[in-house]
Amino acid sequence: MKVTAERIPEAQMLLEIELEDAQVKKSLDQAARRLSQRFRIPGFRQGKAPRRVVESALGADAVFEEAAERLIPQALTEALEQEDLDPVAQPSIEVTGREPVTFTATIPLPPVVELGDYQGISIAKPESEFSEEMVEERLLELRRQHAVLEPVEREPELDDRVTADVRAEVEGEQILDQPGAEFHLREGSVIGVPGLSEKLVGVAVGEEHSISIDVDEDWDDEEVAGKTVVFTVTIHDVKSEELPEPDDDFAMEVSEEFETYADLRERVESGLREQTDRQAEEQFSQAVMQAAVDRTTLEYPPALVEHEIEHMRQDFARQMGQDPATFLRDNSEQGEQLLASFRTQANERVINTLVLQNISEAEGIEVLDEEITTDLQQMLAGMPTQDPDQTEQMLQDEGIRANVQSRLVRERTIERLQQIALTNHAAGVSDDLDEEEEEQPEDDQVEASEPDEDSEEADE
Repeated sequence: MKVTAERIPEAQMLLEIELEDAQVKKSLDQAARRLSQRFRIPGFRQGKAPRRVVESALGADAVFEEAAERLIPQALTEALEQEDLDPVAQPSIEVTGREPVTFTATIPLPPVVELGDYQGISIAKPESEFSEEMVEERLLELRRQHAVLEPVEREPELDDRVTADVRAEVEGEQILDQPGAEFHLREGSVIGVPGLSEKLVGVAVGEEHSISIDVDEDWDDEEVAGKTVVFTVTIHDVKSEELPEPDDDFAMEVSEEFETYADLRERVESGLREQTDRQAEEQFSQAVMQAAVDRTTLEYPPALVEHEIEHMRQDFARQMGQDPATFLRDNSEQGEQLLASFRTQANERVINTLVLQNISEAEGIEVLDEEITTDLQQMLAGMPTQDPDQTEQMLQDEGIRANVQSRLVRERTIERLQQIALTNHAAGVSDDLDEEEEEQPEDDQVEASEPDEDSEEADE
């Protein structure tokens, strides 16, 4: 067997393998015997028909494919041993010839990760965005949820609820036809596109109105972004929103656990403080993670991303109550879009995982067995009562414990990065990476943006 190995981008090795004729002949003969045992060949007992007869009856391709199912995996195993390669995922194989039999195998190799100076990360922790205005907005939202709608005989005003027939056209093509639509006229709200609510204030009830709105080019709906939408609207009735008074009765209407409006306000305030604090913490974690990634040079095989996508697909299927074996296998446009979003997330997960794994090793971050047990016990304590034997089984499950260990190491590694970032920032240490970007000469930036002459000639 002849093997040629070539290192290719994205941490992969390309093997070109040529099999010996004697090995191929033996494998084809064995394949023919197996086929003649499964299929009746006229004039021969099962398993006794010569290969030429089997090929004549079933086709040479059938015999070759039967042989290849065993021959190629065996040859690949030998080639991997010969080249001392240890794939991190299943290699991809392509048969390239039959005389002689040749095939290529793309081998996913272990990732190559070179950590940069993550010890130089210097970032200030974002402040919580909590404000008293947020509390007032949340309380107003609760009052609106318990509002009473009263019919009125007048033109609509902001915060009214209207019933209307709404049509919309873009460049002469109808994109919306919704009779009897109900919606609130809120300042800044979006009804199809921004701006329609404000334009409906004061229009006559019962009459057809044509309203044109120019949509910004950066609007997230590509169908209307940068275009003029012409709405045809006929308002049929208007209802005024009567808000409940912000008093103790309203608080008890929201929930029996509140005796006074002050209790409700305190709960809303504490909830918003926790939410904004958590958001600031998440923003900080993402910032130090991105800083560590920006400093790292890494190369990894696409197979790792595909493996992560498959995990995401199966998890999402279970959440949706679908069969993981068939979910998103129909090649539908919607399914392809969802898988594309999975790919973006999966790529980010792979990068973050590789960076954190290497930093945790560099920092010597470990998790003790008793810490894993404690974490699991705390998690199980918050779950519905289980049989003691089942609980003990989960505590001892190696797969569950491995997942907990991985999560704890990840959390502690991010905490270590946060500590580094805060310590450097408090000490007035500048971020080295930011300095490099700021100090880059303008001439270099111009040259980087100019097309390369050799590239132009290659394109031509």
